[in-house]
Parts: sequence; C-alpha cells; structure tokens
Amino acid sequence: MFKGSALAAVAAVVVAMGMAAFAQDARPQNAQAPAAAVVLGTSEFRNDPDLRCDLLEVKRISGGALLVRWRIINAAGQTTAAGGGFANPTPAKTIRYPDFNWEQLYYIDPAENKKYLPLTDSANNRILEMSWNLDLAPGQQRLNWAKFPAPPPGSGKISVSIPNFSPMEDVPVAQ
Repeated sequence: MFKGSALAAVAAVVVAMGMAAFAQDARPQNAQAPAAAVVLGTSEFRNDPDLRCDLLEVKRISGGALLVRWRIINAAGQTTAAGGGFANPTPAKTIRYPDFNWEQLYYIDPAENKKYLPLTDSANNRILEMSWNLDLAPGQQRLNWAKFPAPPPGSGKISVSIPNFSPMEDVPVAQ
C-alpha cells in the first residue's frame, strides 16, 4: 500500500505542477488577429496591372488638414482567378514605380469643384512621405501618406489622384 500511496502522491504533484504551469501561461485563448486595413479604393498602375495602389485612409485631422494614406503593392506572383475559375498565378517580377510630377498628387472636392495639392511647410517642402523611382519585388509594398488642406465641412466625398494610377472616385472623408 505504501507504493500505491507514494505513486498517487507523485501523480498528484505532477498534475499540480502541470496546472501551475498552465496557470502561468495566461495567454488568452480567443486572441484575435489584428484587424486588416480597410481599403477605401484600389487602382492599377497605368503600365502594369500587377502594381496596385490601395487607398487606406482619408481623414480630417487637427489644424484644418486632411491626411491621406495609401500603399503601393507589387501583386505579381499572386494567384488570380481566370476565365474558367482555375487559379492562375501571374509571373513573379520586379516592377519599377517611376518618378512623376508633383502636380499628379492631389485630390478634388467635387462639391466645390476644386483641386487641392499637398500642404507645404515654411521652407516650401511638401508634408508627406512617399516612395517613387524604385523597384518593388514581388509581394513588396510601400506605405505612403500626405497632408492636404481639408475640404469644407460639408464635403463628405472626394476624388483622390495618386501619380501613375487612375483616380479613386467618391472616397468618403472620415472625421
């Protein structure tokens, strides 16, 4: 009987240690993955449909400004559905996002029929972070942002123009 009691005691200790280890691992069991960015609009590069621009945010911010955020993505090599529903990957390739004129980066407020260029600081530098004149490998992406003068309070939708992409129309302006 002594052997059985000792064995039961050892088993109880092992179970208790396992429960203590489990209790120390306090990770939530229903952890949610971070929410994916909401895409307000998408446009293809004029020279290659595998280069895509996703508009991520158009938001009024303090100081009477409008923040516009977007990402440029090389989607080459990703699987796409073709004619008969079969999955066809496009060939993986590097795509060059070229230089441009700064006047190509703007938005239009259709309510006022007015075009807005990016804001500048006291040294006349544009207030933005934008990639251009670079090679994007398959799957690579670049986040960009620019600040513009905000449209009048009554303007709820705008048209955003990113250089070398088609304009994205009727984009809602967040408060």
